[in-house]
Amino acid sequence: MSAPSTFEKILGHTFVHRFDEPVLTIGDVKLSRYELVRDLDCAATARAAAILSGALAVLGVKTTAAALAINPVDLAALPGVGVTAIYVFLCWQRSARGSVRAVTQWYGEDVTVTTLKHRVMKRKARERPAGKKRSNGAA
Repeated sequence: MSAPSTFEKILGHTFVHRFDEPVLTIGDVKLSRYELVRDLDCAATARAAAILSGALAVLGVKTTAAALAINPVDLAALPGVGVTAIYVFLCWQRSARGSVRAVTQWYGEDVTVTTLKHRVMKRKARERPAGKKRSNGAA
């Protein structure tokens, strides 16, 4: 039972239910908003957790072992995955790997996620076929 559950009469059933419903799925692990905060010490939005869940599904992650093998650079390359979703992923990895040091040693890059996303966008632009140009929507 989550902490908000003890205040259901005050907070209301809908709030408590939404706080306890799963928002993050990594392999066979499902975590609620409450578990993100309590177990992962990760005060992030449910939307970021849902984006991360979707991104891991796109990458074909079916187990926690497969999720541990993913580098945040792989996530940064996916459209819609931002810094907050990657933050949720790093919080989960910190818990799964046992320490922040283990995550930072494994990650290895000395750059921010934003820098990684810009690098990915530049690489994709270079790899785009010459005949296809990005449309700015103007007619």
